[in-house]
Amino acid sequence: MVLERMIGKKDAMWRIKLTSQLLLMYFAMLLMMSDMVFDVLHKVEDYSITDNRKLSISLGNGNCKWTGSRLLTLDDDVYGTLLASYPASGMRVLWQQVSGLAGINVRDDFFELYLPKIGIVKTQYPHYEGIWSYGSNLAQTIYLIRNPRWAMPSYHTLLSEIGYAHSWELAYSEVSKVFEKRAPMEDWTRWRDYRFDDEINLWGFHIDYYMGNGTQYWFDYDFERNGQTPFRFRTEEERPWPKDSHCIYDSDCAPKAVISYEYLRDSVKGPAELKKIADVLRGKAGYEEVLEDEAIDCIWHETWVNAPEPSNDNRDLNGLLSEAYNFTLPQMYKIEDKLQEMIAKYEGGKWAANPVAMDLVDNFRNYQLSLSAEISDMEVNPPPTPVHDANYQKEIKEWYQSLGKGNRYDKSKIQDMGIWDQVSHFYEDDDTEESSGP
Repeated sequence: MVLERMIGKKDAMWRIKLTSQLLLMYFAMLLMMSDMVFDVLHKVEDYSITDNRKLSISLGNGNCKWTGSRLLTLDDDVYGTLLASYPASGMRVLWQQVSGLAGINVRDDFFELYLPKIGIVKTQYPHYEGIWSYGSNLAQTIYLIRNPRWAMPSYHTLLSEIGYAHSWELAYSEVSKVFEKRAPMEDWTRWRDYRFDDEINLWGFHIDYYMGNGTQYWFDYDFERNGQTPFRFRTEEERPWPKDSHCIYDSDCAPKAVISYEYLRDSVKGPAELKKIADVLRGKAGYEEVLEDEAIDCIWHETWVNAPEPSNDNRDLNGLLSEAYNFTLPQMYKIEDKLQEMIAKYEGGKWAANPVAMDLVDNFRNYQLSLSAEISDMEVNPPPTPVHDANYQKEIKEWYQSLGKGNRYDKSKIQDMGIWDQVSHFYEDDDTEESSGP
């Protein structure tokens, strides 16, 4: 099927109408299960969705003391800030540090749907694991980045812990298992081999989306933005790509700062990364409790001491270490190629003097260095590589689609979603072989 025949040029107002229709449908589904969701939320309130976070207050001379963060209400006037990242990029570390710095409880785009999404909200949107649940409440963006070599295995661990949940109620019911145990190696290998190409592209697309202030890499009717058949991602030949209407009418998506997960965790570089966040927040309404620079070092260290459980390190106590989850050599080469592509994109031209782009490139180069060292070791001592038969791709596809996050674009599922009249022509070639897709 020729996608250009399916999707013509649409103006911005058409996209808003479409987005509104899909959101109405999405939230109608949420309302139907609201009672169950509310019950489950309270069962897991000791985890990342709670109000049990702490902040530091300055005592002068670089000293600080922890008290408690504040849950915002609709009466609060706080300049909305979005914390965005590709899944499993270390968002827990970021929101803990931000909560400690600003004294404001950080909300989640998925959880606590009964609470207003105001103040500071974290999201993975436009990755299919995120939703734009905050309307036009947020005015600025801080972007978190992590080496894809480690972000992708960590993302799969999270999926495994929640049973590859394909629905809201299943995801909520499994939240208590998060940060407990990494995935079985066999599951990681199958997921990796099935999802790798799409996920490394999505890692790059996610950065491009925010740096381009809403660069839309998916087509309008692709309601989960994952390029799964009958859709696909946009190509370089189709540039300029349109803008996501959310970034035109709801918020400024372009990052005010890029925060490195690797730096933020580092005892030497971490406080400097936290200061970058403080510089973005200071002077905005509602951030009067952001501490002065001399207390930043203390805040950073106290956060590590007082941050609420569970911790990602808990997974090390219950099974394999993160270093055990590897890629094949060809996959490592593709990660290396993606990093070089991102460096070439953001080190010159209109980005040459952009401090956010410069931070991105700095991180990309660091990722290259660590990746190159690992690749060199693999080339000298090649890891065992199973020889798969001709049915391997078919087998891992069937395995994946048997899990919670199977083919959510299946014709029978779409026919039950209330949008069949708008998308039925996409399925004219229904015998088309499916791509990986989540």
